[in-house]
Amino acid sequence: MRRELEAQLRDSIALRWFCGLTIDDDTPDHTYFCRTRKVLGTDRIAKILFKINRQAKKKGIMHKVFSFVDSSAIKAKETTWQERDKAIKEGQESLNNTNVDKYSADSDARFGFKGKEQILVWI
Repeated sequence: MRRELEAQLRDSIALRWFCGLTIDDDTPDHTYFCRTRKVLGTDRIAKILFKINRQAKKKGIMHKVFSFVDSSAIKAKETTWQERDKAIKEGQESLNNTNVDKYSADSDARFGFKGKEQILVWI
């Protein structure tokens, strides 16, 4: 992600403008973003980004279109097998998207597939 940000900042005139860089300015490499995150901390960075988002929405230059969830941070997966066993014990064929809200600790949890090989992921 940091290398992608480095490349985008190097190649995108709009992103350069947003960051206050001219076309001739050198852009920081990926280590800059690592150091910044360590100095500021993820909580402070999140607060800064949320504030920018709120101001952009208020000015009408940003609209909510998508919501993304990083499923790697969801702890509910630890109980998936127990939830599946409970669903089967109660007569369900399996734990799936039609019944997961009844058995899961996370009522918004869903099963999905990622990539061409359809690797099952917990969303």
